[in-house]
Amino acid sequence: MSPERRQKIEFAPEMVQAYAATFIPRYDRYPIQKPDGNYLALKRPLHLSIIEGHLKGLVTIGAYALSEQSQASWVCFDADQPDDWQALIGLSQFLDYECVQSYLEQSRPERGGHLWLFLPTPLPGVDARRFGKQLLAGMNLSHIELYPKQDALRTGPGSLVRLPLGIHRLTGRRYPFINADGSLLAPTIREQVAMLADPERMPKDYITEVLNRVPPAEPVFPTRPFRPPPKNRIVGATPSERIKNCISVHDFISQYVELNKNGKGLCPFHDDHVYSFGVNEQGNYWHCFAGCGGGSVIDFWMRWRKLNGQDDSFTATITDLAKMLL
Repeated sequence: MSPERRQKIEFAPEMVQAYAATFIPRYDRYPIQKPDGNYLALKRPLHLSIIEGHLKGLVTIGAYALSEQSQASWVCFDADQPDDWQALIGLSQFLDYECVQSYLEQSRPERGGHLWLFLPTPLPGVDARRFGKQLLAGMNLSHIELYPKQDALRTGPGSLVRLPLGIHRLTGRRYPFINADGSLLAPTIREQVAMLADPERMPKDYITEVLNRVPPAEPVFPTRPFRPPPKNRIVGATPSERIKNCISVHDFISQYVELNKNGKGLCPFHDDHVYSFGVNEQGNYWHCFAGCGGGSVIDFWMRWRKLNGQDDSFTATITDLAKMLL
């Protein structure tokens, strides 16, 4: 992409608004990228001026994958490794053969990139994920991350992706959209924004066809409702001890992860397809067998806060749990 000085790039308000309509599902809050590449969730309204600032390189924000009603307007695949990036290029070429438009976005070229698919109308998150999973399964790419990561929002705003065409705060670079042969989708940032402001969307018939190939899901059994103990029965010398003693790991986690009768479910911390997450009621701990870790209620909530772009420090997590449980 040809170099453009950040402060000299100008966008018509109509273009910014159309670009935002493509990628932004909610405006009541937004995540902002920090210099280390992580995100801070801001509970304040997102204005078009902030989105314009993102495109100009003045600030970098993320796009949540689901609306407040758990609806998805796009599906995004994320490849972190060069081999997976080549596989996503192959998926894009396959979709092109099927007469379906997809959009490849570089993301730190030494590592990988994103493949975006824009839906004709918003779909429930569960259906968007079923659609994306089936596309990956058909190409034997089930290990590649899929956004949205949640079927529906239970707490917090859910997963996010860096809003395209801004400047990555960790690398200081802007990553363009490209064609499968590596050429630029358009030569300048302004032209790329214009194209993404009105992307070609997936045919409804194709989405229906793919969803019809999805095998039946494993039944999920309802978990028992959480009933907090009387406060005078919560014991412990420290807040962390009282938190661990006031609720079992199973009762707490089952509010956020659908568990079957064996205490197993899809891990919320990676794009899980095989029920690699489990709760051990006897040992009172959780564990992900795919490498996401495990531990107590506090460990789970630290990971959950990080997933949702919140402060995942021990102090912030304990403070949040104490407000919820004590």
